[in-house]
Amino acid sequence: MKVHRWKVLLGVFLLPLLLLMNGFCQGNEGAVTTLQKVDQLLSQGGNQQALQLLQQLPEGTEKLWRMARVQYEMGRIAESTSLRMEFFRKVEKYARAVITMDSKNSEGYKWLAIGLGAQSKYSTTRVQIHLSTEIKESIEKSIELNPADDMSYLVLSRWHYKISELGFFSRAIVKIVYGGLPKASLEKSESLLWHAINLHDRIAHRHNLAKVYDRMGRREDAIEQLRQALSLPVTFPEEIEELGKVMKKLQQWQKQT
Repeated sequence: MKVHRWKVLLGVFLLPLLLLMNGFCQGNEGAVTTLQKVDQLLSQGGNQQALQLLQQLPEGTEKLWRMARVQYEMGRIAESTSLRMEFFRKVEKYARAVITMDSKNSEGYKWLAIGLGAQSKYSTTRVQIHLSTEIKESIEKSIELNPADDMSYLVLSRWHYKISELGFFSRAIVKIVYGGLPKASLEKSESLLWHAINLHDRIAHRHNLAKVYDRMGRREDAIEQLRQALSLPVTFPEEIEELGKVMKKLQQWQKQT
């Protein structure tokens, strides 16, 4: 009788706890499933559907950095410069919110760098220079926190590519106003892209490596990278545009040889 009584009491106390834990797990599983759907939609260009799903989720870093990504994707295809800048500022806003919530979240720093870089593309030289240091610091922090993310190496390689092409006038502004910029080089851009390729071979990595080799005067190496890019599948929407540029550039260079 005593054993039976203890079983009953144990059941009374444990059953609500087990039900609570089961509900918690199901809730988490639902959130994970939703986030997986969001990632799938974003990889297919379903920005509006992804946004609608994200808006239904509770606040958190996993939601916020994806909100930053949605804003970037929508800004990238926006029709006007002013609208693009509006979206890209939202990328920055959501990314900073992630970092505020969790200073160890690599996605927050990555999307901050991407958001600032996107704004820089449509800004004056002075603004580009002003943003460049934070872009570099943010993406390097992202790599430090998650060294297995190939896309972060792509972002940092683009920084080196962009800064290394600054002309004499721009460098003079940097020296006078900001006391100089961190060193940037095409060689560093190249090595970062090879690191990214070793992690995950993508069209974007090969296309950017071709541009680096072209700037270096290594046309044959550049052509080989374009050919390699054509053999790879599209892994995110922006690569569809990259693929078009790859085909156009390859045809152009082949006519010249």
